[in-house]
Amino acid sequence: MSDYVYDLKTAPNRQVTLPITVPLPSLKTYRAEQATAAKAEEAKFQKATADFETAKAKAEVAGTELPKPPVKAAPKREVHDLVTPIPSEAKDPDLLRLVERLGEGAEEAFEQSGELVCQVAKERILEALILCREDAALRYEMLSDETATHFPASSSFAFSVVYHLTSLSRAKRLRLRILIPAGFEPESATQAYPAANWLEREVFDMLGIRFQNHPDLVRILCPDDWEDYPLRKEYPVTGWGQRDIDFRDDRSGRLERLAMEKAGNTGINLKVPKAE
Repeated sequence: MSDYVYDLKTAPNRQVTLPITVPLPSLKTYRAEQATAAKAEEAKFQKATADFETAKAKAEVAGTELPKPPVKAAPKREVHDLVTPIPSEAKDPDLLRLVERLGEGAEEAFEQSGELVCQVAKERILEALILCREDAALRYEMLSDETATHFPASSSFAFSVVYHLTSLSRAKRLRLRILIPAGFEPESATQAYPAANWLEREVFDMLGIRFQNHPDLVRILCPDDWEDYPLRKEYPVTGWGQRDIDFRDDRSGRLERLAMEKAGNTGINLKVPKAE
């Protein structure tokens, strides 16, 4: 019988190493990264030039061969069939329409790999969803998906909530997203798209994001007393102890429970299934 340890401080296999970067697709982020890279490259070239001048002066005094001057590296061209999906300026009329109607409520709009993305102010997401559904120039009749991502390394937000909209009449897709801090409760999309009901329940169940004015926000995948939210990145891959039961060998969990009781560990989150 293996030893079960549920104290996170003494269980190294359950420690979590959080990511140190925030890989959020964004035109602003891409431009900032390019500017930082260009600045670093220029500083490197200036240092190489200064080193060359110093070496040149020494060579002239010593009468030796002069060093070769530094040359700026030419940008690499992508000659293969896999092109990096670089975000670009919003030119699609749908994105321009959203920016026009939402004003400051549209924080950013860009295109990437043929996809349309509009980042909306978190307090105005319901307004943006209703606009996408009812505006005659947009007519996005269907919410095809709603999901979220945890960004624990970010200092300005904790989650990204994404809404995938589909215009059946015009065969187009649009992605709206909001960036929210921990504890912020965005308006439920069910007020614009009833299909968001179960999608937002899953987001709540997996990430712990609550939605205001949702008709029935309950857990649908985990038990009601499940500890924490499994898709948050501080949640250990090996679980909090709920996943140590081998259901194939012991479907009722009775043998495993007895073994753990003998070992002095009963802190598991499991209800023995009963026939109703």
